[in-house]
Amino acid sequence: MDLTFVTDALSVVAGWMKPYLSQIGLSMAATLLVIYGDNITKMVKTQIGSLQMFLKITLFVVFCAFGFALITSFITPLLVGLLRDIHDAWLPVIVVGGFYLLGLGAQKKGMI
Repeated sequence: MDLTFVTDALSVVAGWMKPYLSQIGLSMAATLLVIYGDNITKMVKTQIGSLQMFLKITLFVVFCAFGFALITSFITPLLVGLLRDIHDAWLPVIVVGGFYLLGLGAQKKGMI
């Protein structure tokens, strides 16, 4: 049984995805932060919990504003680089599978 039509179809879909790998990587990174950001926030709260109220609020706002942006800007290029290295026949499978794994993680955290 010849499955070249499947690999050809996957390569076509990968060709459609390639120009949008930056957006795909960003959406994966953002989804990771939505799912696991509360764990990071709880860790920050415990670290700054004993400080004065004004300093505690200031550090928390700075971390939320700049910390999550820094994490996003660090994770996104890593994901995009990984996605660019994947062979065309596997790219659609990996992207869809990655989003399903993110959905599974969200379900395990009780978000779905």
